[in-house]
Amino acid sequence: MEHLLNKGTYYVGDPAYLIKKNKEGDAFITKLWDLFYRDMNKFHELVIDDIHFYVFRTEGGDGIFDGIGTDTGVIMIIEMSQFKDHTGFKQDILEHGCKVITLNEDVKAEVDDFNLEIKGYLKVETH
Repeated sequence: MEHLLNKGTYYVGDPAYLIKKNKEGDAFITKLWDLFYRDMNKFHELVIDDIHFYVFRTEGGDGIFDGIGTDTGVIMIIEMSQFKDHTGFKQDILEHGCKVITLNEDVKAEVDDFNLEIKGYLKVETH
């Protein structure tokens, strides 16, 4: 399955690394898990609180996959301006255990057999 990512700068990593453990963050991630686990094998395109993003599960569960670490077995792709000034999200993202990529044009992101390819920018094998 694939989705079109618009030009911009994206966080690619575990949602639990990005989302704060505070009232707003807890409310957001609770909604995220509720929607995600309706079909955990899908490459989801979700909108929660007007924030648009994508999530998929890894084949191998928790681990480090091509430099992206996950304790939830899930990888999120989100354009970083989506959560600017949202108190439930960390604002000072360090590229440690995640990837931050800048797309100079609209690009397809494809998840096939739980592996991610953002054409010309990033490949993540999750087994």
